[in-house]
Amino acid sequence: MWVGLSAVKVQCTTTETPLSNSTNTGKLIAEIEKKNNNVNFYKTNLVKCLPIKDQKIRYPKKEEMKSCFGHLTEEIEEFKPKIVFLLGKQVADFVSEKNSELSSTYDYDTVKKNNVIYVSVHHPSYILVYKRKELDAYIRGISKIINTHC
Repeated sequence: MWVGLSAVKVQCTTTETPLSNSTNTGKLIAEIEKKNNNVNFYKTNLVKCLPIKDQKIRYPKKEEMKSCFGHLTEEIEEFKPKIVFLLGKQVADFVSEKNSELSSTYDYDTVKKNNVIYVSVHHPSYILVYKRKELDAYIRGISKIINTHC
């Protein structure tokens, strides 16, 4: 399971899912999934609605994260993923705050809680913009976790 921060503006919610291939983030996630094609993946966001201010997309507020956290918990209970990848600092910090056993570090450490492995990783867009030289290591690191636990 991939967990992003919040929705993006889309033309059609039926065809464009969270972390879709229409975004650079979604393209990188799709590349990782392709390398691990023996595994089923589910994509979601911590905040389900599109946060807007003055007609522009903004980062969600902590209150919005709190109000949506129950939905994420329900998705995890329903789909029973083996691994939950927390994409980026805001998601990792928030989920770690809600679950004190979890870590928000980015060294591919895994934490098991209720038979689910949680892993905090840099957001794909951060890797694509600021750490492009580390892209292959990022893909290998995530793939290694998938191959170890799936």
